[in-house]
Amino acid sequence: MQRVKGYWNYYRLNDVLTVMVPNLPFKPYFGGYMPVSLESPRTFILVGNLPCLDLVNTRPLRHGEREELLKTFGDLVAWLEAAGMLTPTQRRAALKQWDDTADGRRALQRALTFREELRSMAERIAAGGAIGTGVVRAVNGLLSARPAFQQLVSEGKRWKGEQRTVSEEAIHLLVPVAESAAWLIQHSDLDLLRKCEDPACVLYFYDTTRNKRRRWCSMDGCGSRAKAAAYYNRQKIR
Repeated sequence: MQRVKGYWNYYRLNDVLTVMVPNLPFKPYFGGYMPVSLESPRTFILVGNLPCLDLVNTRPLRHGEREELLKTFGDLVAWLEAAGMLTPTQRRAALKQWDDTADGRRALQRALTFREELRSMAERIAAGGAIGTGVVRAVNGLLSARPAFQQLVSEGKRWKGEQRTVSEEAIHLLVPVAESAAWLIQHSDLDLLRKCEDPACVLYFYDTTRNKRRRWCSMDGCGSRAKAAAYYNRQKIR
């Protein structure tokens, strides 16, 4: 793994560059195809470079058909762990508290509804369109769902205010995803939100490469197939 220095802190893993932005309210992670844990048989696709885009990518195409990767509340918290928004301990605690409950089912349904708002936004932006007000309402709705309060904490001989959050409902688990979407809407270069150029692929990503010319969801997948097809076509012409 190679670190690329600069204003942004980039880390290179194979051919995928994943960005870690200081002071963002979510954890960085590496793009790629990532198995979750031994307790979950699912493999999630983490190539978006932002949790909100990786949520969009939880309904990929497999053999020409859409595959739902978030079928249960257990799938949702497994994905949140894979995307770096829950620790294994937090995932187990969430399962113990909300699995097979009305609160957990509501959180799953809210996640799926939010995912469709994010997908519509990604489609519009990648096509050169506007963000849209619907996704902004959805983001604001989730951001307002989790209570927060200030606490004074000591810092040497001084005191400082620190924001604390309350996580009492399953819906609060989705707030970090909404925070990443808020960052995308506020601070990002929207020209860097792109769809994989493979016509058969439905994955989106935020391009953090140095030359800003990333074309594929992953060079191990669509990029590799495109290169192989181009080589085959060149050989046919000879």
